[in-house]
Amino acid sequence: MKFQILLLFSFFFLLNTCGDTAPKEATAPTIEKSVPDFFKTVLDAHGGLDQWNKMNTLKFSGSRSEPPTDYVVDLKTRKETIEIKGKYQMGNNGDKVWVSPARDSFPGKSPRFMKNLVFYFVAVPFVFADDGVILEELENRTVNEKEYEVIKATFGDGVGDAPEDQYLMYINPNTHIVDFLTYSVTYFDKTKATKYNALKYDWKNVNGLLFPEKYIGYKWENDQLGEVRYESPFSNASFSEQKMDANTFEIPEGAYVE
Repeated sequence: MKFQILLLFSFFFLLNTCGDTAPKEATAPTIEKSVPDFFKTVLDAHGGLDQWNKMNTLKFSGSRSEPPTDYVVDLKTRKETIEIKGKYQMGNNGDKVWVSPARDSFPGKSPRFMKNLVFYFVAVPFVFADDGVILEELENRTVNEKEYEVIKATFGDGVGDAPEDQYLMYINPNTHIVDFLTYSVTYFDKTKATKYNALKYDWKNVNGLLFPEKYIGYKWENDQLGEVRYESPFSNASFSEQKMDANTFEIPEGAYVE
């Protein structure tokens, strides 16, 4: 049985993560309306939409780099800073993406590509309750000899920087927790909308919400989890009802603006 629902909720910026992941972008996000039952069960298993909506700030560190990469995200506006101390700081102020002290300090191909990238993956499944996200309940699938419930997320025309991206959540039918996610990356090449990679999650409870202790990148081969590509551990995660000072996300003097 398949059915689609266009969710009428809010969002400001979407994203992408390590290597070849891809983000999205949207507008305003306090999610107040009801969600379809097949998705609400998943949200509840991850801590619930009410708990998510109470929170204003997410902070966490990615430990793949040394020193680690520190993230601060305003959950209502999706403004963000990303910093490796002594190397660079980048962010978005709701309008522009910037890098400080200079463009050369940021090693990536495109600062804008990294906007809300990692956030989008660590904030699964709640980011799929955003405005412009189209959810479809698919038939159960067997992957690596385990059966999963599957929910597909796509995006309305013009939603974010890469509206052709697709995400499939593979959900444990007993716990209703997302075990892994497959995703496509179209930011640099729109023809790759159905070429998938995979992220498998290890979750922990942070302030009443599930947050990844780490996720593991896999190749997605013949609709199965293939070779491990990388591991991304996270630390120092916290959700808070406290709002960040607005100046946190403003463009520093002399910063490069993309």
